[in-house]
Amino acid sequence: MNPIATLLFIAAFPTVIMFGVWRYAQSQEGGVSLGPDREAQFEPLAPATPILSARRTPSVLARETSSAAFEAALRPLGGAVLPGSCAAVAVDGVLSLSDGIDTAVTPASTLKVIVAAVALDVLGPDYAFTTEVRAEVNGGTVGSLYLIGGGDPLLASDWYPDDANFNRYPQRPATSLDALADAVVKAGVTMVGGNVVGDPNRFDLEYYPPTWPVSFRASEGGPIAGLLVNDGRVRNQGIVATDPGLGAAREFVRLLQERGVSVVGQPTSGQAPGNVATIASTTSASLSAIVAEMLQNSDNNTAEMLLKEIGLIGARSGTRAAGLGVVMNRLAEWGIPLNGVSLVDGSGLSRENQVTCAAMLAVLDRFAEKDVLYQSLSIAGQTGTLAGYFVGDPLAGVMRGKTGSLTDVKGLVGYVPTDGDGLITFAVLLQAPGVADDAAFRPIWEGYLSDALSSYPAGPKADQLLPKAAIGAS
Repeated sequence: MNPIATLLFIAAFPTVIMFGVWRYAQSQEGGVSLGPDREAQFEPLAPATPILSARRTPSVLARETSSAAFEAALRPLGGAVLPGSCAAVAVDGVLSLSDGIDTAVTPASTLKVIVAAVALDVLGPDYAFTTEVRAEVNGGTVGSLYLIGGGDPLLASDWYPDDANFNRYPQRPATSLDALADAVVKAGVTMVGGNVVGDPNRFDLEYYPPTWPVSFRASEGGPIAGLLVNDGRVRNQGIVATDPGLGAAREFVRLLQERGVSVVGQPTSGQAPGNVATIASTTSASLSAIVAEMLQNSDNNTAEMLLKEIGLIGARSGTRAAGLGVVMNRLAEWGIPLNGVSLVDGSGLSRENQVTCAAMLAVLDRFAEKDVLYQSLSIAGQTGTLAGYFVGDPLAGVMRGKTGSLTDVKGLVGYVPTDGDGLITFAVLLQAPGVADDAAFRPIWEGYLSDALSSYPAGPKADQLLPKAAIGAS
């Protein structure tokens, strides 16, 4: 479409309308002679910006005048993308680079962006998880005590979230298991005559996706269950519990005993009967905060538990398969291009996941700077998994993104805001032998990608194309 013709049409349209209104008014006067109107007096006021000036469409024209230079700046990035990888960049949803955009690539942890987007939509940003304690009470005596998991991925004893032996990044905002133990004591419990039972049955009992390498289990992620405390760890026990319900019960017994509660029975795992009363509960932070923890820390357990919660709420089944079904259905409803997209987990730990740059970019383009997803991503050179990248770079403190890493896989997706409320979205998904080595991907990220994204806009900025104040205006 000819942009000059479009601008001429836009400028002429009000004149045509006003002429039509005048003719209609003349026809309604029926030839009756009216007295002369009093002539209004105004100071001469000439617009400094002509009606057909480019300044009338600042955001669009800023992008258009910079597009050729930006596309040229992106060519080295496109040239660095080998077969089997993909790179795509858009400005305000308009593609500037699309090398291998439909190639199916292993996304690694960039997959968490898709899980976050669907979780926020299906569950809602204010969604929260509740963990309950129920008790068998007979004549004032407490029998067995049941710790009922509510799917909270950040349920933890106070010692755990900041323990660097287990967590590369602090797991905040945690839901305090200590506070829940305090609430049990406040409810008047001084002795548990039976067992303390951890109930993980909000979700199914598939603790690990079958496509994960055995070496990833309990090290990179899992066990995944409806009740998970400290990612399955008990204080002073280095190993992860093979039964997450049992591990949670053991940790809860320890906390109760520290508070002077006598436990006659044993910690165990099981399902609570339906007729026991709730005596205490605790609620997590909002999903918005949990999504931020997942994305910035690349928390695999949080991602897998959110996937099962998506399945439970969206398809009434707390399973990985149900969650994936809801995710794919929601992507289809959004109009995301799904050719080549195949998902098998929520964390991206499986190499069998396949995502295209076209699909990733389409998901990113659904969100703006004000949205939770954007605000939840790591900041280049400052926070989360991007803290060590782009340090001292023009994109430091500016880019928001999500990284992804597996052997021979390296991904980075996210946003760079531009002047005039514009937004660059990008997806660089690399898959090749050795590409996850610093010497291979850093020159692409901190060289080609940074040089191109930080060069935008090359033409006049949107604020330089705004209409000037009218001459003679006060």
